[in-house]
Amino acid sequence: MGDGFQVIADLDATGPEAPGLAEDLLGRLVAEGIVRAERTGCVLSADLGHPPGPRYADAFHGPDHGLLELHTNGLHVWSGQRVVDPGQGAGDEVGCPHSGAVESFGEPLGRAFLGAIDAWPAAGDADCTSCGRVIGINDWEWEGGAWAFAHLGLTFWNWPPLREDFVGGVGRRLGHRVRLVSGKL
Repeated sequence: MGDGFQVIADLDATGPEAPGLAEDLLGRLVAEGIVRAERTGCVLSADLGHPPGPRYADAFHGPDHGLLELHTNGLHVWSGQRVVDPGQGAGDEVGCPHSGAVESFGEPLGRAFLGAIDAWPAAGDADCTSCGRVIGINDWEWEGGAWAFAHLGLTFWNWPPLREDFVGGVGRRLGHRVRLVSGKL
């Protein structure tokens, strides 16, 4: 079966500002009742996370499918450099948003992407091997779901699909672009 996750990744936060932003954002989510302030072993991405709060259902659409009965059902707010991928089924092809070229990781465009990952966060941009235009680290197109390169994120474990307005609200609070990455272990 596996555990599912959804990450709201901040695409613009810098490494130095991420811890403060994470603390502020967590405080707001606790104040709104989305998660509880207490920390328990309810996540897989850290030793401790924040379990659902009394208003957790405000963050997603539809029924919760027994979320509160699951052992892994919390939020991990993190800061620090991370590559966020969708886990199972991530695929091995990347594409250029400018030319539409798509290649596997073993081909020139894919190798350019892997080089950009290795260079991130110092650089992280790469030239498309098809059109020559620069592709920013968070501008690539991916087979099998979105990826994100971030210094700040919120990982929700086994929650139903998050509402677009909730995800957008997180971005507005941060004043940054955010990307939702969904996946499964």
